[in-house]
Amino acid sequence: MNRAFVLLLIGVAATTQMACSREEPAPKRAEPATAAPALPEIAPVPSIEALNRGARLFQEHCAQCHGPEAQGHPDWQTPGVVAAPPLNGTGNDWKRTRAQLIAVIVNGSKRNGELVMPGWKGRLTDAEIGDLITWFQALWPPEVYARWHKANAGS
Repeated sequence: MNRAFVLLLIGVAATTQMACSREEPAPKRAEPATAAPALPEIAPVPSIEALNRGARLFQEHCAQCHGPEAQGHPDWQTPGVVAAPPLNGTGNDWKRTRAQLIAVIVNGSKRNGELVMPGWKGRLTDAEIGDLITWFQALWPPEVYARWHKANAGS
């Protein structure tokens, strides 16, 4: 997913946020009451500020290994090769809970007892880690995010 598309997503999120905050005038006549179909739970729209902070932090701290668009290293699935996976929804990141995503960022990651990703504990705040996750989740295809959100709605 290219940067222009991410910026488009940010613009759509901002427009949606503004549109949803406007008060609609009350209808002039009452509609008959009908049972509305149950709608799926929708995650809150992240703020533009959080997305911008997350994008900046990602470029500063993560892009060197995970790629500038979170696409991961091309050899991330090659057996025996230690390479950063994609975080744009095309890898396995969506299979982790938010707590697991946070733990990997805070503590780093080891493979066969060897550190393959540094931990960011003490170098990034909880808010910055949240913004990073918000940013790369904004790159996920809608169906991937919906599946993740449904699986993690209670956590």
